[in-house]
Amino acid sequence: MGLVGFLSNRQKTNVALTRARYCLWIVGNGATLINSDSVWERLVNDAKDRGCFYNADEDEILAQAITAALVEIDQLDQLLNMDSILFTKGRWKVIFDDHFLKSIARVKSSETRKLVVSILKKLSSGWHQPHNYRDLRVINVVSSPLLDVYKVDASLYLVWTVDIVKENEYYIQVLKVWDLLPLSGIPNLEERVAVLYGKYSADEIELCKFRCVEGNLHVPMTWAIHSKELVKDDAIELLSFQFASLNLRDQSEASANCHRANIMPLRIQVSKIGAYYTHMKEGRKPLSDSSSLAPVIAYAELVKFVVVELILVSGDFSSD
Repeated sequence: MGLVGFLSNRQKTNVALTRARYCLWIVGNGATLINSDSVWERLVNDAKDRGCFYNADEDEILAQAITAALVEIDQLDQLLNMDSILFTKGRWKVIFDDHFLKSIARVKSSETRKLVVSILKKLSSGWHQPHNYRDLRVINVVSSPLLDVYKVDASLYLVWTVDIVKENEYYIQVLKVWDLLPLSGIPNLEERVAVLYGKYSADEIELCKFRCVEGNLHVPMTWAIHSKELVKDDAIELLSFQFASLNLRDQSEASANCHRANIMPLRIQVSKIGAYYTHMKEGRKPLSDSSSLAPVIAYAELVKFVVVELILVSGDFSSD
């Protein structure tokens, strides 16, 4: 919260307010004005009483106007933080890599900056790029399943990933915006990103790949950090718990897709069951680590039908 400054003086306030002939808009920080112990407190309260007080965070038209103005005057630093009006209604927390901040600062075209800001706002709200709209040139260049790339204009591409951060006792999915760059620069970026994710465990990579869908939106997921240990738990207890928590036939498509978050650890056990059946069907010897699969094998016959039923109802267990 700031200070009103010299406008706390009644005479100066009078001059500022009485020059308008037809219409007067006062743009300021409501909390600062109300707590200024000046005439501004009464002005703001009077505006609220008359229904003439508008919060830019809640008024879409005002928010768009402020956003456009900040882009025009090259004040992107005020927009690219989670407290800005750009992300007020966002579902995702958005984190910006230094390379992106430097790249966007070099962009001279206000139209390109507006496009980037618009894309960032949509991403934070849960929008995702349909697979059938993806640039074939990008598909040929990008090999990492973690990278998402969007063509902003004729020469620049926005690159981001779903990452995870630790907050208190939880893993939380976030969007990490890496860079705004030409197509030719993406392979080098991919190598840099690969180095970072190379430090992640297999379980952490699975959390980054996971997508929860609500209607047409991708929404972030949260997991208790200790829950990743479920992957190593006894298979019978794990599968019993996971199947007991699912009731996909009674759920809408959106909630059913989100239930897939609950079965993330289950995917690893299901893949083990699949590997076991493939091995035995082809008449090969048991897997070398069959001792670790003993509880899975013992339970395989019981869950086989349920796994098939689950796939038919909720779709495959792929990350995409």
